[in-house]
Amino acid sequence: MLGYIAIADVLDMLTPDDDDTPDCLYVRDVLPFKRTSEHYAGLLDEIRADGIALPIMIRTFEGQPWLVDGHHRVAAALDLGMTHLVWSDLPVELEDRPYNPMLRGDWQPFRPAA
Repeated sequence: MLGYIAIADVLDMLTPDDDDTPDCLYVRDVLPFKRTSEHYAGLLDEIRADGIALPIMIRTFEGQPWLVDGHHRVAAALDLGMTHLVWSDLPVELEDRPYNPMLRGDWQPFRPAA
């Protein structure tokens, strides 16, 4: 599924822990770390010139929406003054990765409330 979502709604979503951001529970907590990555400046320039090429990925786990891919894109969109993003619950680049734990088990497609 594809759709548009307000960045403000994404900021309040949960996000999986990783080694770089172990204490971050919400997307808003992770973005300062994402902005320090070595490729962020290049991504920002690319998005400024060409827009965002891939949707962010949102999945549902135990009834809660989680941003599972696209944290750098969310940070860049905010820094560039965007208010909405395109989202998907299964981006093309992950369809052939059945080993990804966020695509199996209790993770479900994201279906926003109407």
